[in-house]
Amino acid sequence: MSIICGTDLSPRSVAALEVARALAAQRGEREVVLVHAVEDEDKAAGARAALDAFVASAPGTTPVRAELAVGVPEESLLTFADTEGADLIVIAPSASPTSMFRLGSTAERLIATSGVPVLVVRDPKPWLAFASGERPLRLLVGVDESVSCDLGIQWTHALRQRGPVEVVLGRIYYPDDAADYYGVAHGAVVDRDPVVEQLITRDLLRKFGDNDRVTARALRGLGRLGDHMLELAKDAGVDAIVVGTHQKTGLGRLGSVSAVVVHDATQSVICVPPNAAIPTLQVPRLVSALVATDLSSFANRAVPFAFALTDEGGEVHIAHVVDEDHEIDEVETKRQLLALAPTGMKRQVSAHILRGSDAAKTIAQAAAREGVDAICIASHGRSGITRALVGSVADKLLRETRKPVLVLRPA
Repeated sequence: MSIICGTDLSPRSVAALEVARALAAQRGEREVVLVHAVEDEDKAAGARAALDAFVASAPGTTPVRAELAVGVPEESLLTFADTEGADLIVIAPSASPTSMFRLGSTAERLIATSGVPVLVVRDPKPWLAFASGERPLRLLVGVDESVSCDLGIQWTHALRQRGPVEVVLGRIYYPDDAADYYGVAHGAVVDRDPVVEQLITRDLLRKFGDNDRVTARALRGLGRLGDHMLELAKDAGVDAIVVGTHQKTGLGRLGSVSAVVVHDATQSVICVPPNAAIPTLQVPRLVSALVATDLSSFANRAVPFAFALTDEGGEVHIAHVVDEDHEIDEVETKRQLLALAPTGMKRQVSAHILRGSDAAKTIAQAAAREGVDAICIASHGRSGITRALVGSVADKLLRETRKPVLVLRPA
């Protein structure tokens, strides 16, 4: 793997190259590939001389291989990234209207099409201090349920293997949506929801895995997510922001989180694309599971699988769903649920009577509220017209929840 640094030969590009060289030295790499592109071949000779002079005057000790390309700048960078097997592209956008990397043009097109993470350097000092071991780097990682977010988390874990990194996990929530997800009561959409924020904070820390030097922040949203992420970054005092990009194009980028953050942040920004080849360093642990049963003999067979999924010392929640107004002996029903637990299993077991007219949604909300890592359920195997008319709780659950679901099917 190598680092590609793009340059338009501006003073701000000097800082980008300095950061690229420092990170390469920290990783033990032999060189940085510096790419400058011109679209007019007649200007190539003069550009080559300017590029060589730029490298000669740039600070840093890691060797630089300067490459001049003739063509569209972002396409040239992506070609070199592919050819060199690069895992990071470093640039420093300039506000100059003639800049090769002015925001709104090459930089945003690069971020929207790159298959590797792109680091947009604004202040080089924190990166240089991190690479030299002088002080920790402080990152805000924007968290959602996207693939690119998961890759951003893995990218952050990889960075933490090379040096001390303090992480702030940030999530923007809308009170009504979040309350519905967790199945809790909510107030006005303009007010913070302390209950929801506590649940989100718990889930952020569990999602990241390694909680050393890690904090989590949930911020109530009213407008654009990107604006709130910038607010969170300023409040947390971070050096850089890690965001996943969905790589929208055209009008779709106007409201995208990454576009807003890259354009308006005063900090450096790392954009992680959904197709980046980032190794998985932190594997999810299944510490807790929820298993739902209607207390039929077949549905009860799903219970042992919840114990099989979880680690010793973990938690298993055994749940039974009834309608809101259904009369039931809750004490006796909970006794029946607890009796389903296999003997000799070292797990914390709890029984829940869940009330709701939509069994699948009720189960999904309980799983979110309890913060479990997986859900187990048996499918009664309806088919044909019965399935069309009645539906399947298991099928609906797969659409309702964001968590892994193990479905036990009949023979």
